[in-house]
Amino acid sequence: MNESTKDEPKKSGPIAVVDINGSVPENGYEPKSPDQQNHDGAKEQSSIWHRIVCCGGQYAKAWEAVASHPRWPAVSRALALSLLGLMLWGNAFSMAGGVAGPEGQLFRIGFLCVLAYLAGWIVHFTTLPPLLGMLLVGIALRNIGFIALTGPYVRVSSILRKMALVVILIRAGVGLDPAALKRLGGMVLRLTVIPALMEAVVVAVMSHYLLDMPWMWGFLLGAVLAAVSPAVVVPCLFQLQDKGYGRKKGIPTLLIAAATLNDIISISAFGVLLSIIFSTGDLTMQILNGPIGVILGFVCGGMCGMVLHFVPQRYDLHVVALRTVLLAAGGLLILIGSEAVGFDGAGPLGCIVAAFVASHGWRAQGWNQEKNPVEINFVILWKMFQPVLFALIGTEIDLFVLDPTVVGLGMASVLGSLAIRILVSVVVVSGENLNWKEKIFISFAWFPKATVQAAIGPVALDTARRFSSLEGEHYGHNVLMIAVLSILLTAPIGAILITMLGPRLLHRDEKDATERQPMQDS
Repeated sequence: MNESTKDEPKKSGPIAVVDINGSVPENGYEPKSPDQQNHDGAKEQSSIWHRIVCCGGQYAKAWEAVASHPRWPAVSRALALSLLGLMLWGNAFSMAGGVAGPEGQLFRIGFLCVLAYLAGWIVHFTTLPPLLGMLLVGIALRNIGFIALTGPYVRVSSILRKMALVVILIRAGVGLDPAALKRLGGMVLRLTVIPALMEAVVVAVMSHYLLDMPWMWGFLLGAVLAAVSPAVVVPCLFQLQDKGYGRKKGIPTLLIAAATLNDIISISAFGVLLSIIFSTGDLTMQILNGPIGVILGFVCGGMCGMVLHFVPQRYDLHVVALRTVLLAAGGLLILIGSEAVGFDGAGPLGCIVAAFVASHGWRAQGWNQEKNPVEINFVILWKMFQPVLFALIGTEIDLFVLDPTVVGLGMASVLGSLAIRILVSVVVVSGENLNWKEKIFISFAWFPKATVQAAIGPVALDTARRFSSLEGEHYGHNVLMIAVLSILLTAPIGAILITMLGPRLLHRDEKDATERQPMQDS
């Protein structure tokens, strides 16, 4: 054998293992011991965790950059509410099946509300009020045929609107300033009655001569148009109040209180005139309906507020949650219950009175005007219910019922009556401790229409159809068209004017704005 070959070292390699039976293992190699396997697994696991930690650190840095952006709170709120909407829809679809499916009306109501919220969120980046985007979404989806509520869903829509209205009315009542209300009581009454009366008279005269409507129908139309919408006025006023504008002189309190009483008078006058035209019901009772509604609203709201002074007990662990739920449930009961017994105007007043009386008692127990946790809860609830209210109001507006001739002459009537209302409002608030800028702001904040017109605008037409009166249907159709037109003209324009004129015409209390900023941010 060659020497070099003999001395050459042997190459090492895997050693085949033969068990005691002489068979070779399947892989032909010696298996690793348990200790070796555990060691290799630990090394592999350590490598995986190292990669996870590294990636996690990068994601954490990216998340910190997103979360620190000034727009992230608004974006995250929109995402949270959208996610909540999807979850609610998923639950509804799981329980109700096809009714909550894409072709069902329940799904379309939910989709409408989510889209309205997103539209309002986009609009709020401008100087325009968010309700404008929400209202336009409702109008658009109604008139492209996406949503047309029928059957029981008309009632569902009505209940949702009432729930949203209760939330904003209770927030209005909780935010009323008792000292300002006492000081401005006389002005509240003047602002409630005189501008609305003058507007109704001007509407009656112009509709009689321009649209050939009988006098009684003209005054009926005037009663419909004389009502101011708290759903438009109150949210815009709260935006200004939270920034300190006009609060020192009680201007938001003045307009909120007057708007509620104004609606009661307008609804009561409408009921009396409708009874006269169609001779329905007892005329004496219809005339007494207004005063009785005012008394009923004060009594029911006052009793509810007094109960909440003492129940739940102030030191209860869950006192804030219980007071919030009880006040909301009580307000809804007052609103729906008053309608059930035939006193529609008592409900909104009762909600405000209940919230005002309850919050007055809570202040005596230590909660002050600026740090009321129940009010904070209703601020949050309003952010959820605001798109519901204005989107569903928008679905009441059918642009295809508008007759061009009636639209033109009706617009002249609406604009003419609004001009008189604005001038009269300036005169009515004279003689008080208000400067000319504040008087001008009050007059322009005192004309937006929405909820009352959407609610009672179709009533005359429905009544005429029930009585098979062709003449009544003609005039009722005109009343409905002009009511729709008044919403389209005054709701967005009024909201824009309140939002834009407030910072220019009202005095700002910097200290009050600073104190209320945490509530707004919450």
